[in-house]
Formats: sequence, C-alpha cells, structure tokens
Amino acid sequence: MAARHQHDQAVFHRLLSLHEHIQRDLELRPDGIRARTRSDDPEVVALLHDHVPAMKQRLHENFGLRFWDPAFAELFAQQGKVEMEVSLLPDGVMIEERSTDPNVVTLIQAHGQVINLFVAHGQQQAQQESPLPAEYQRVLRP
Repeated sequence: MAARHQHDQAVFHRLLSLHEHIQRDLELRPDGIRARTRSDDPEVVALLHDHVPAMKQRLHENFGLRFWDPAFAELFAQQGKVEMEVSLLPDGVMIEERSTDPNVVTLIQAHGQVINLFVAHGQQQAQQESPLPAEYQRVLRP
C-alpha cells in the first residue's frame, strides 16, 4: 500500500507541475458532473491515464488521501453514494461522477471545481484546503 500511495502521490505532483499544459472543461449536471481533461503533451496524457483510473479505484476501495482537506475527506466518507465512470481519450480523460443523494451531488460538484483550481494554479492550490459549499451537510466532524 505504501508503494502504491507513493506512486499516486508522485503522479499527482507531476501533474501539478505540468498544470499549464492541461485543459479542463467542467459541466455541472443535475446529478453530478462531466469533466474532460486534456493535453497536447504526451507525458501529461500518460499521467492522466494513470492518475484518473487510480483515483477511481482509490474511491471504490475507500483508500483515502488528503485527509487534512475537508472536501476530500468528505468525498471518501461519502464514497458509497458516488458513481464514477472514467473514459480514456486519445488526448486525456472524460469523467462522469453522479449521485442520487442531492447532498452528495453538491459535494461532487464542489470537488469538480477544486480540480479546476488545481489545473489553473498547480501546487500553489494543492497546498490549500478545498472549500466545502455552505449548503453541504457534513458527515464528518470538522
């Protein structure tokens, strides 16, 4: 598990360092999000093809990360209510995240917006806590 976590962390940090080579489109939907994350850089595409399925697997297994970050801690706490589909594209990935729970939809949409901030600002953003929407009802204690 430690080697897997170190690998996932290294891929994430490399993506953050290459954030200026990433384009991301986020569509908020009534039941969640659809996001396309792309790049013209083959290294970035390979990293996305590694990172995104790994994060789906971690969510499915409840193998959390960023425990200090409320939005990520909440997402893993609610993982049983999140349906996630990942499609690998020639230039990146498409992700659909959905829930039938309106509270979890709010969380999914907030997480999608946080990923947009990671793409826009890289490591500077990743060092900060991710905001939770005021209307989101936490399941974990702050």
